[in-house]
Amino acid sequence: MSSLYERTIVPLDAAGAALLTAAPCPVCDAKEGAARFRVEGWCSPVILCPDCGLGRFAELPSEAEISALYPDAYYGDPGRKFHPLLEWLVRRIGARHVHFLAGGLPPGSRVLDVGCGRGVILAALADLGLEAHGVELSEAAARGADPRAQIRIAPSLAAAAYPEAFFDEVVIWHVLEHLRDPRGTLEEAHRVLRPGGRIVVAVPNLASAQARWAGAAWFHLDLPRHLFHFPLPALRRLLARTGFVCESEHHFSLRQNPFGWIQSSLNRRSELPRNGLYTLLHRRPRGAPPPFDARLRLRLLMAGLLRLPLALALLVPETLLRTGATVHVVARRD
Repeated sequence: MSSLYERTIVPLDAAGAALLTAAPCPVCDAKEGAARFRVEGWCSPVILCPDCGLGRFAELPSEAEISALYPDAYYGDPGRKFHPLLEWLVRRIGARHVHFLAGGLPPGSRVLDVGCGRGVILAALADLGLEAHGVELSEAAARGADPRAQIRIAPSLAAAAYPEAFFDEVVIWHVLEHLRDPRGTLEEAHRVLRPGGRIVVAVPNLASAQARWAGAAWFHLDLPRHLFHFPLPALRRLLARTGFVCESEHHFSLRQNPFGWIQSSLNRRSELPRNGLYTLLHRRPRGAPPPFDARLRLRLLMAGLLRLPLALALLVPETLLRTGATVHVVARRD
């Protein structure tokens, strides 16, 4: 489990680096960028687009390489990824934010969760009387999802072959950064949404204060699984390019942003394992030994608890200053 999150990330001086040739940027079509990060065991660096600021691998990994980054252990035991108390908390927070996602939708509205994973959002949507649909790449990820959810296993949103103008809302919640073709995914989302339908997209915000402070230690980089790294202006630009009109952006996330401060600060400590606390909080397969020795486990837990009050306090200024570590944008099909 620990090897999933412990890859070393080396910062590179993008300001003084020569521009590298790359595939066209999905946001602005630029074909070059300055190297910003290098990942252990990965030949291609992460580059920053000089036009829109999008971060991406200079050479995208193959489908087989991407698939290898998501073993069954990544998703946890069927339907349960974290230790029981944390799992309960994650689901409670998830249920609360679903009220936001469902705002204004009449009962029976069709909602699609792209990359639905364990179906945390889908169960809460069904509780509100909505018709919950999901598409997921991994069958292992969807095990344990609520049986009321209608889930299709497919390698992409287009491959799921939904009818045109079928959904009232599409949710892409911390998934777009994982996909080889984010622009194509948004174009397909536009096709399956009814005219005037709503899309909600959440991503880590590369332009956030947390990302700038943490640099290569930033928890939400999640390299190499995150293939793209969106500053908020680039996400808005990509949504506009694919036929959406942005209505609002939201910087508050109790589920994502405080833990980002905690784990990023721990990642800045070279003597601690990268993302060690996150690894420790995962539910282990039955019979598997705990990660790390007892002393290190205690140190990580105590360090996390001591940082929690400040991390929660930072929610206020980062939200007011519109620099959340993760953001979600609400837009309409044009």
